[in-house]
Amino acid sequence: MVFDRILSAAMKNYYFWTIIVWVLIVELYSVLPYRTPISEIDNLSQLPSKGFVNPEIAQGIIHVHSTFSDGGGAPDVIAKEAAKAGMDFVILTDHNNYEARKSGFEKQYGRTDLFVEMESATPAGHVISFFSESAALKNSDYEAIIQSSYKQVVKKEFYPGLFVSIAHPTNIKNPWGRLDKLADGLEVINFDSSWQRQALESPFQFLLTILIYPFNQSLSAMRFYDPFLKDFTAWDEMTAGGPGHFAYLAHDTHSKIKIDSERSLSWPGYFQTFKMASNVLFLKEPKALDFVTRKHQYYQSLRAGRLAIVYHSLFPFQGNSWVTQCGDTPFISGDVVTTGGSCEMVIRTPITPFSKIIRLIKNGEITNEVSIEGNATAPLKLPLSGNGTYRVEVLAKVHTALRVTLNRLVPYVLYSPVYVQ
Repeated sequence: MVFDRILSAAMKNYYFWTIIVWVLIVELYSVLPYRTPISEIDNLSQLPSKGFVNPEIAQGIIHVHSTFSDGGGAPDVIAKEAAKAGMDFVILTDHNNYEARKSGFEKQYGRTDLFVEMESATPAGHVISFFSESAALKNSDYEAIIQSSYKQVVKKEFYPGLFVSIAHPTNIKNPWGRLDKLADGLEVINFDSSWQRQALESPFQFLLTILIYPFNQSLSAMRFYDPFLKDFTAWDEMTAGGPGHFAYLAHDTHSKIKIDSERSLSWPGYFQTFKMASNVLFLKEPKALDFVTRKHQYYQSLRAGRLAIVYHSLFPFQGNSWVTQCGDTPFISGDVVTTGGSCEMVIRTPITPFSKIIRLIKNGEITNEVSIEGNATAPLKLPLSGNGTYRVEVLAKVHTALRVTLNRLVPYVLYSPVYVQ
């Protein structure tokens, strides 16, 4: 009874409610997005290392749906939203069709190139068919592309110019059924799968994430930044056999959630997801001025695994690098290290508002884990420990003021591996 009277009095107290409101405001807005001007995005890569020429990069989005399948926006709208987010390219992948290319949408939109490929529903699961540079398939009908993609995945036939990646391998609605059959590539992170998984496995956390979204989209997004261990295991198993594979971040954005036969909700939006994170391709030569040649450059880097995943809503990629330095010879993601000399990993991160954990992973096992402060400027140097497949993860230690709505490690930069032989 005494407690009830105290609580009743407190509930009627103006100051009590004022404090509650301010506590909520502090908690919700203690983590804010980093505002990245387009001018900063134009030159993101800094790889200062002895004997190393800085590669040019291309930052982009892979796996998006338009009104040509089950997406909520036209291809030109998607391209413009990607340009607004500072992207160099966006790869459209509608279900079982490439009508967007037939309709003339594959072209340059301002600073952004729109490329059109296809998400194919094969007997084993969905794959992304990068078929447009295959002379045998570029003008094929949809069923021929689906069948060719499936045959290449299960190693029955090989089609020059075609490369295929497993789409949303552990999606709740459409999981991949044959992870023992490794394709050329893998979606190691799929945003659409992430929010569906949270909705099913942690409905309370999902509801809280949705309620936070209108007030702080960045905080809401970070609650989804939760890579699925099974997908990372599949990535490590795929690359264990050596080079020739790639893994990337798939947005799988539809900007459309169906409510009933006539109504739908435009969530999450294209721009909202594009500004969260992207893929950074490391190019071996300057960007071509010609659209077709530039597309070939980007696809070569993707296919070779010369890329990193960056969550640029946390902080831009600028100032990050990972180089395997062997004497005067540098190696980056996707490269094969064959030198017999002394080598070391050189990892650089910029000054950030958060501290970080750097992990070196060899053959799927964490071999080094180092904590560094946000204001640290010296590069981290780690020795090689024999042959194997090495990759690096940079994780951010992020939490809100009261550590209630967010308090965990979230990805910042995830590098594709180098192969030491």
